[in-house]
Amino acid sequence: MRFILYCSVCLISCAGVKAQNTYVSKIQEKANQLVAQTNGNYYPERMVKSLFASLDPCVNNLCRSSTLPVTLVRFEGKRVDEENVELFWETSEESNNDYFEVERTLNPTLGYTTIGKLSGAGSTSSTKKYRINDTNSFTDYTYYRLKQVDFDETFTYSSIVGIKPAVFPLSVITFPNPGQGKSLAFKIQGLKVSEQASIAIYDAKGVRIYADNKVQLILEEQVIRPSIPNVSPGKYTIKIKTNGRQAVNSFVVSP
Repeated sequence: MRFILYCSVCLISCAGVKAQNTYVSKIQEKANQLVAQTNGNYYPERMVKSLFASLDPCVNNLCRSSTLPVTLVRFEGKRVDEENVELFWETSEESNNDYFEVERTLNPTLGYTTIGKLSGAGSTSSTKKYRINDTNSFTDYTYYRLKQVDFDETFTYSSIVGIKPAVFPLSVITFPNPGQGKSLAFKIQGLKVSEQASIAIYDAKGVRIYADNKVQLILEEQVIRPSIPNVSPGKYTIKIKTNGRQAVNSFVVSP
């Protein structure tokens, strides 16, 4: 026992002496660094460490443990009609799940907007299904993602779901109808911003009194007021054509 105790004392003493001998002055530390830089792997190793640090989602964001709080079975969406999109998802397990947010964008590189929020199930091992409707009449692709938030405000995102554009029939509405020539306006629907259309107006005899072959809307739905001088009272027809589609409507010019 005394031998063991004596050896222990020796080991502690030696460790202390070794610790004292490992002191490195600032000058020596700088010299060691300069020597290390002569190693061919010095800079590649530093670059790899820097890369992994930049990819670490915990650097500037809230983080969670390696155990995921929610097991998401699926997150899907579909267009119901020209005005509505339905999003639905399913979980097989949840732990400390506070709520879900559904986010939408027309361009993922420009960020997302929250369009709906549903409470989570807290902690459960049973299957849970969720569903939410979004009023969506965009004529371009829409992108959705699901944000899951814990009670401690940590969060994760789902994969992105793309929804097809709404397709509206091409139509034109005249107002007021009847109306005077100077006050006539036409509301065009179903024409995309990127599309060009041609507009023609005919009188009751079929004579064309106005034409514009390069109509392009600034917005997806816009009112145009063509300049038609000296329009006599009577019945007229307006025709809009674009990409194989056509819309026709009649209107009356009052005295």
